[in-house]
Amino acid sequence: MTLRITIRILWIIVAFLGLLGFTLFFFTVFNKAYFSTSFQIDSDLASKFGDFFGGFIGTLFAIASTLLILVTLIKQNLDNKKSQTGSNFFKMLDYHTENVKQLSISHINPTEEEKIEGRRAFVIFKFQLIELFGVVNNIKKDLKLELTDEETIDIVYVSFYYGIDKDWEKFTEHKLSRYKRGNEIAKLLLEAKNSYSKKIGRTNQTSLSSYFRNLYNAVKLIDNDEYLTIEEKKQYMKILRAQLSNPELYVFFFNIVSRFGKKWKENGYIEKYELIKNIPLDYLGDYNPKDFFLMTYEEDEIN
Repeated sequence: MTLRITIRILWIIVAFLGLLGFTLFFFTVFNKAYFSTSFQIDSDLASKFGDFFGGFIGTLFAIASTLLILVTLIKQNLDNKKSQTGSNFFKMLDYHTENVKQLSISHINPTEEEKIEGRRAFVIFKFQLIELFGVVNNIKKDLKLELTDEETIDIVYVSFYYGIDKDWEKFTEHKLSRYKRGNEIAKLLLEAKNSYSKKIGRTNQTSLSSYFRNLYNAVKLIDNDEYLTIEEKKQYMKILRAQLSNPELYVFFFNIVSRFGKKWKENGYIEKYELIKNIPLDYLGDYNPKDFFLMTYEEDEIN
């Protein structure tokens, strides 16, 4: 039994005892055995009434008072547990912010020598993903592959996350072995990377592994908390959503659609907390988020 249910049950008992006590009080006071309109006090009768009232009705109010103290203590315990969860959540958000600030990557265009730092890095991640979608779509045509949108996204994101390199060729082949002609896809990705002027084969796992791991654990922390109501959980998720820029949502979307989003989807976090509702509907190129996750998007509310 959760603390919230315990508090609710105790409140019902307190309310019942209080109502019963007041009802018995009025029935007793105006009972003909004690009630008199003569305005003359019978000390013997008053003494008996006091003993009866204190022994019976007073006991009900004493029990109710004790239960009220118990409710207060349990509620304080519940509030402390909620506060502890909230404190841990905001620490994880602080870590998320610091993680983003510490990002420092090179541009995918070799002519750009400036290091891209902080949240701007996600703009470069987006550019790299766009280039990789072009490469994978060309491979699909060359090999006449019939891939679903999810499979195409998975191939692109695996290439984006782990990178494309001669030293990683067997590793890439292994990661794409779930697909028919996966070894050919891996070889053509390497050829495209070698012939491409932009650094489309750059690995991003070092930059993004802790980012998405912390993001997932922050959501899991709130969702698994037995003391928070669903509305309180959604309020925390609104705060989390507010931390994500559009380029972050772009990368996040393709992360959760790919094999890396298995836990997100199995637990239903994306739709339950509408984690990508702020993503612009025409922001993902050929892909519409509504085809993957059913929720009310921000643009739906505006329109």
